Amino acid sequence: MNKKRVTTILIFLFCVTIPILTLSLFPTPCGYELCLLVYYPIIFSVGGLSAWTYYKFSDKIKFNKTIFILIILVLDLTIMGYFYPKGEYFPTNQLSIAKQISSNYDNLQLVDIFKATEERNFLMITALYHKFNLPTETYSVRYCFIDTNGSCDTIHKEFNYFISDKMVVTNNSDFHYDLDHKEGSFTFKDTVGNQDFIFKVGYPDFGKYRKDFTNSSSDLTDKGERITGLVKDIGTLRVIVDETQPKFEYGFTRLFEKYLSLTK
Repeated sequence: MNKKRVTTILIFLFCVTIPILTLSLFPTPCGYELCLLVYYPIIFSVGGLSAWTYYKFSDKIKFNKTIFILIILVLDLTIMGYFYPKGEYFPTNQLSIAKQISSNYDNLQLVDIFKATEERNFLMITALYHKFNLPTETYSVRYCFIDTNGSCDTIHKEFNYFISDKMVVTNNSDFHYDLDHKEGSFTFKDTVGNQDFIFKVGYPDFGKYRKDFTNSSSDLTDKGERITGLVKDIGTLRVIVDETQPKFEYGFTRLFEKYLSLTK
């Protein structure tokens, strides 16, 4: 195989490998399957065009071939950057967010996990899990009123909590609860209007009392069914508790976690 063909193959591999590695390193708003359908064909098309351009015209140019290769590679990366999914997950934005979180690391609080989870700020979540002994699961609670059509669009109250080391952490200042380790239950009490009610879920087995609820949702995992949501109708009030597993790992969060371990 002559030098020209080897260089052509190397150009193609470079132009294809860099954007694919970038996609695997950073999260994208398009989702894996959509990226396969939309972005991957662009990667291989542009990579193929770059390699073809070199193979077709490298013998015809009158300036240094190295400069010609550099021009091709810069144009390829520019086009890939133009088509790359934009938004908060764009690589430069993720680097900027990582820098901000690292600078503010000492000021992070336990309750920040709730906002970070809601905003899908994976780097903030990574920093919080690195700094604190956070549990795998957190919980969101919503109260809403059931209308005549059976829908529940009017939110009366929302808050979050998690349980760790026999301690309950919540962003709700008016929260009355009882954590019974012997029974394996977590109970919170509240009043809406003139109606007092008690809401009891299992802990650490969240779905322990699922038969006492109006409805529930679940995921099927390798370990079996995992209850992820519990719903209870109390008159016209609907109380919903959803379990969330905030930590979502991808290439850049793992690198960020290693960076924090070295610097914090």
